[in-house]
Amino acid sequence: MSGIGHFAPGLAAKTAAPQIPLWVFLAAGETNDLLYFLFTSIRLEQKVETTMSFTEGVKYLSPVSNPWSHGFFMSVVWSVIAAALAFLFYRDRRSSLILGAVVFSHWILDFLMHSNLPLFFEGSPHIGLGLENSGAGFLFITVFDLVILAGGIFIFLRAKRQTKFTAKEIQ
Repeated sequence: MSGIGHFAPGLAAKTAAPQIPLWVFLAAGETNDLLYFLFTSIRLEQKVETTMSFTEGVKYLSPVSNPWSHGFFMSVVWSVIAAALAFLFYRDRRSSLILGAVVFSHWILDFLMHSNLPLFFEGSPHIGLGLENSGAGFLFITVFDLVILAGGIFIFLRAKRQTKFTAKEIQ
C-alpha cells in the first residue's frame, strides 16, 4: 500500500470513539510503518529497497523480513499495547478496543499487498496475498488504497456533519 489507505480505518473509527483525538487514530493506522522507520534507524530491522511500476509491480532488490514492525505476532502485540494505553488514558474499554483494532488494521491491509509478512520472528514462514507482485495486482491495490481512503473520509465527514446538525437541533 502507498500508506494513505492506512488512514481510512482511523478516520472511520473516530466516529465510534469521539473522545480519542483524530491524530491518535491516524497515527494508530500507521503504527507499523512508524515502528519500521524507528527500527530501521536503530538497525533492528533492515531497510526495504524496491522498484515499483504498474507493469511489473513491486520488486524487492534484496530479501527482507521485518518481523518487529510488520510481523503478525508483533502486530498483535502492538495492537494490545495500543489498546492498553488507550484504556489508561480514556478509561473506556470500547474506545481502547477500537484503537487497538485500528493498529491491527495496518497488518490486515498489508496482508493484501505483501507476500513477505513474517508470522513470528526471523526464519518463520512469510504470508500475504502479494497483490503487489504483479502489475495488475499493484494497480488494483493502488486503486483499492484510494477507494478505502475515500470511504474513510466519507464516513468521517458524514458523522461530523450529523453531529453538527444534532448540536444545532438541541439548541
